[in-house]
Amino acid sequence: MWKRLLLGIFILLAFEVGLFLIMFPWSTPWNDNLFLNSIPGLKDILMSYYTRGAVSGLGFVNVLVAIGEAWHFRKRIRDLESHETEEAARLTLEKT
Repeated sequence: MWKRLLLGIFILLAFEVGLFLIMFPWSTPWNDNLFLNSIPGLKDILMSYYTRGAVSGLGFVNVLVAIGEAWHFRKRIRDLESHETEEAARLTLEKT
């Protein structure tokens, strides 16, 4: 039960972080943040289309990981549960 919940939370978190990283570099808060105003050399780097594209690319990777995990959700849960039952059986054999 806990493994299903944790895997589901991981999938949702990876998907949400990916969407955030895809959209945030192209939004207004990216342009008007404290770091850009306090460090002038950083402004050129962060406002570069290459940097924005790299951050959005990381977002796409996160979304792809979330989709891949969601696609194989049942198989992963089945593998985790079978590993857990094998461990329990091994421990009971060691006790006897």
